[in-house]
Amino acid sequence: MSDLSRSVLGGNAPLGLLRGESRPPTVCLLALSIIADDPRVRRQGDIFHRNGWRVFGVGLPGGRSALPEWPILAKNQPSGGFAADRDRYEPSKLPRSALRSVLTATANYVRKKPRLRRLASTGWRLLGRCRLLLVRVRPGLAEKIFWSDPSLREMHELADAVEADIWLANDWTALPIAARLAQKKGGLYVYDTHELATEEYAESLAWHLLRRPLVRALEGKLIRDAKVVSAVSAGIARRLDKLYSLPRPTLVIRNTPNYEPCQFRPTGERIRVLYHGIIAPGRGLEAAIHSVVDWRSEFDLSIRGPENPHFTPLLRARITERRLEGRVALLQPVSMTTLVREASAYDVGLSVLPAHSRNNEFALPNKFFEYIMAGLAVCVTDLPEMAPLVRKYGLGVTLPSLDPVAIAAAINALDRETIDGYKRNALRAARELCWERESGRLLNAYSAVLQRAAA
Repeated sequence: MSDLSRSVLGGNAPLGLLRGESRPPTVCLLALSIIADDPRVRRQGDIFHRNGWRVFGVGLPGGRSALPEWPILAKNQPSGGFAADRDRYEPSKLPRSALRSVLTATANYVRKKPRLRRLASTGWRLLGRCRLLLVRVRPGLAEKIFWSDPSLREMHELADAVEADIWLANDWTALPIAARLAQKKGGLYVYDTHELATEEYAESLAWHLLRRPLVRALEGKLIRDAKVVSAVSAGIARRLDKLYSLPRPTLVIRNTPNYEPCQFRPTGERIRVLYHGIIAPGRGLEAAIHSVVDWRSEFDLSIRGPENPHFTPLLRARITERRLEGRVALLQPVSMTTLVREASAYDVGLSVLPAHSRNNEFALPNKFFEYIMAGLAVCVTDLPEMAPLVRKYGLGVTLPSLDPVAIAAAINALDRETIDGYKRNALRAARELCWERESGRLLNAYSAVLQRAAA
């Protein structure tokens, strides 16, 4: 057990003191994600657990990775409206019993009529959108809309079975849940945002009109009372401080992986380029595939991530159209715990994130640090958070634009000797850019707020 964990044991947590207990503090991680596969949330839980804290996670079911040593309470429903971008509307004018009867009878009738079923579905969506539009002029509606999502209510009910000293909200979708639990059950709530929430999908006009006011209203109401606010990059931290005039500076906790010693592997005859992560629009994957046409013949590209039924077929079609079947491979994802080891078989890590929003501009993604930990050279968009680290540690090359010609030029500028130099630099940088170093600030901050509350 570390000196840090000893400093917070023995009743420093406010709940333990009030009850006259001598026990380690308890943290409950709240995330609208599959926690076993969520690198950031899982690392949070692991570092608390290793330092003697009691840890609970509340999130979504499933996952490819082995479960951690601490328990996860998973809700039964698929993710709700905010994760799946589905709108819900819940009338509240009638008494609940009467409302239930009316809705049941109506639903049974509509279910038998396909045309009515389609009309009803369209009507619900329109009502949901009207409600979201009202938030622009009546921000007070935001919480009511949030809690109308049954999947979020279910998350709250699961967490309600836990007694915690700290309720850790991962992203804005968990922030109202953490705040309500702290108010109802005691303890403190803290907020860790993985994105710049108010700009996350700013390139989408529909999101900007409908979702952003909801996010802004909820985050703006609750963030100032969070005892610790943390973010994944300095750019996001500065923006939150300015946007909400926070009483304390936002803490920067970067998305670095656990340290894994990897051996240097010289670049072979084939130069293997890897993208791993979410397969979705807005990540530059179409441009990356297009650029392979102009790559030198010794390069090939692997794209590894979960199948996206709405987008992966489009990538396959693009590969076929350009006759790149032998040079571009779409691979199945691997578990989060084996991600770095699997990546170490490659030579160059690719991240072609478009700079079309402040959220992307301030991005410092998991994959960037995972490539470094795996000992890869990197080829990444020239964004304000990633590019300085690339230059500081001599990790690879940056892309001035996401034009396929620019991507091809950057790849073709790499030769085996240069790549090997970047790979050696990455292995050295990995000793600094690891969770063991980054997580100390997280533990210190949470321990400090518990000690202040106990005092």
